[in-house]
Amino acid sequence: MARIGLTGLGTMGAALALNIAEKGFDLAVHNRSNERVDDFMGSAGDLADKLTPTYELAEMVAALEAPRAVIIMVAAGAV
Repeated sequence: MARIGLTGLGTMGAALALNIAEKGFDLAVHNRSNERVDDFMGSAGDLADKLTPTYELAEMVAALEAPRAVIIMVAAGAV
């Protein structure tokens, strides 16, 4: 099970996810487009072992240890 969830694998979210995984944390990752998740996992290299790809938010939540910690990345200006 992952300790942290991250949704939003744009430029900043993908870099943050890799940085967290590099520090030794297991991460469940999600993006609203499944293709982005697949592309991210393909580019993760050795860090892919620390990452759990998920394609639905419920799947990401189910992959997390309790208490659940989730990082939500949104595009600049989107909020």
